[in-house]
Amino acid sequence: MKTKKITRGKNKGKEVLDYSTNELWEKIVKEWDYNEAIKIIRKFFERTDKYKNGKDADNAMKILIDEWKNLNLGKIEWPFSQGAFDEFVQRINSENSNGTEKDKKVKIAAVKYRRIKEINTVRNDFIETLIFEKNDNILPTLNHRRGVDFFINGESFDQKVAKSPTNEFKRKYKEKWRETAINHTELVAEYLYKYQDEGHFGADSRLLIVYIDEDVSVDRIKTIIDNFDLDNPIEITFSYKHKTQGVKTYKVQCYIILLHN
Repeated sequence: MKTKKITRGKNKGKEVLDYSTNELWEKIVKEWDYNEAIKIIRKFFERTDKYKNGKDADNAMKILIDEWKNLNLGKIEWPFSQGAFDEFVQRINSENSNGTEKDKKVKIAAVKYRRIKEINTVRNDFIETLIFEKNDNILPTLNHRRGVDFFINGESFDQKVAKSPTNEFKRKYKEKWRETAINHTELVAEYLYKYQDEGHFGADSRLLIVYIDEDVSVDRIKTIIDNFDLDNPIEITFSYKHKTQGVKTYKVQCYIILLHN
């Protein structure tokens, strides 16, 4: 291992590793003993708040759902898309109603948005815990950097959560979009890669979690993941239209889990 001595400050003379973050990461992945590392890191993960929160998801979800019902917020669903608050307010302002009524609708929508984000945080922690416990050969990262959330059988995967199979998928398959998604998960994966935002574009291996129904219970989620095969990823080929590079074709490995009632 390369080292260097600190020449200034309170740690002057101390010897430290001389690697950039990327260099250190690459060296670890290249040289680690995966079978030994996984035992140690899995024990560390069991001490994290994320894991503890995931184990307590049943109780936390019950409290959040009861609060939602007590506030009379109706069906658990997004009041507007992420980043579309301005459009939502403009739509409310264009309605033929008084200002007080418009304010009430915006307040309720804001509360629903905050609370559904909270519900999803609990569910996502629960999902990560279920995935972790499903297979002893799954190694979670303790600090989510470089687009890696899990190593599955030694291969890195970035977990991505989607609120739907994309609007493009729904337009394509119309009233049959839900049935098509459930029966053809590979199409959902293709659409999620193909229509991702260019600012966050990636052709990396991903573990895709997709909500078909927003009100999926923790018991239903557990059943779905218990029955899911986390040993054999699927291969997806997709074309992406870049703004500057034009259309390029990619081939990726991924897992896709659909959450539905």
